[in-house]
Amino acid sequence: MWNQYLQIISKVLFATATALFFATFSLSFFKNQEPQEFSENKKEVILPKNSFSLSEKAYQDIGEPFLSLNFVAPKMQLPDLRQKITYYGQNGRPDGKEDNTLLYFSIGGSKETASIQPGKKLFLHYLPLDGGKYEFSPGNMETSLWLEASHQGNEAEILIGMLDENARPVEEPRQNFRFNLAEKEMARVSPSGWEIDKWKVDGTLLARQKARWMGVDKFLEKHGGQEFENIASKNRIDFGEKEDVYSVYVENGDCLIWKEGRWRNINDLNEDTKRYPLMVIKKVEERLMGLELWDVEGKRKMALNLLKSMETWVPNNIQEQFKFIGARTKSQFVFEVDDEKMLLSPQDWLVLTENGWIKLTTAQEIDDFVSRKVIGTLFVFNGIERKEDQQVMKGILYNPGRTISQDIELMVQKDGLVYHSTDKERSRSYLEKYEKPIRS
Repeated sequence: MWNQYLQIISKVLFATATALFFATFSLSFFKNQEPQEFSENKKEVILPKNSFSLSEKAYQDIGEPFLSLNFVAPKMQLPDLRQKITYYGQNGRPDGKEDNTLLYFSIGGSKETASIQPGKKLFLHYLPLDGGKYEFSPGNMETSLWLEASHQGNEAEILIGMLDENARPVEEPRQNFRFNLAEKEMARVSPSGWEIDKWKVDGTLLARQKARWMGVDKFLEKHGGQEFENIASKNRIDFGEKEDVYSVYVENGDCLIWKEGRWRNINDLNEDTKRYPLMVIKKVEERLMGLELWDVEGKRKMALNLLKSMETWVPNNIQEQFKFIGARTKSQFVFEVDDEKMLLSPQDWLVLTENGWIKLTTAQEIDDFVSRKVIGTLFVFNGIERKEDQQVMKGILYNPGRTISQDIELMVQKDGLVYHSTDKERSRSYLEKYEKPIRS
């Protein structure tokens, strides 16, 4: 055990002695070091020799310089807009006059369009902080850059105008000053959509407006008279349904305008029609009608098609529904219709409704039927005639669409209810026995 203590004490003494040795050596080393003096090496600086060592007069005697610099401001040039401008064509509406034609353009791939008359200025605006883009000047306010255009067939000749900082015209380079652009027809239909009132314009417009091409109105053709003689032979198109139904009458080349929420016939194109959307009848074939729809400005159009409605109709059995009772006079006949006596005269009109046959007697009832507010099978009673010792009831039946008519000629049954109009006594006595009142 003592040996261990002695070993530890010896190791401590050895470490202490070693530390003291190195400390003494370091102190003596730094003490013997003398400070060093740093001397600055000073050199004489010699300036370069002046090239202009002669007198000022000597240099003036040399004369004018052989070369000299003259400042010229950068010359402005026309921008190249040939690939930036798109020509959409001109106002193609039939009511667009030559002296009021509008030409339509877009710029820089924008969906926005602008229009000008031939020879007028369409001003442009340059946006240097927006990637160096061009746009049409808002409200066509005057700027130092513009274009003028004139149409030549399917092209537009473009003239670019610009003023420099001194308000002088710039016309170089010449290839950017005057050039032609081909018309792009498809641009007439705006990708952003087009609406007429609440109706979005696309290929389904007529279907959504409940349009039905019915053909020639047989009823107006025969019974329209002078009031409807101009449209009696035209094709009828019905729009809407039930109480909202209305009709227009057209043929190839006719035009309709959209006014007050419905399509209306117009007799001629004028300044007034240019305020409304316009639909032109382009062709009328056996089963297909082609139409062309224009917006008010004439920059957008839509081709539309309408198929002819094909109606099937089984005529009513008038002989079973109309029972002849007798003749009151030579021009008045009594029938039993729907279990009710009815007095009929030649050219009376009867319509089959949900409540049975009704006779149109008032002006309002007749107008409602003509304007298709009332729809149903029509029977026009032409009277009773004698044919080969037989009483014959004659008339015309029209289908509810009024596109099909059928002449009828029915023999009055000889069952004791038939009385000749000349047999006044027998007719009078029979009618007196009949208890039901007569509806005139």
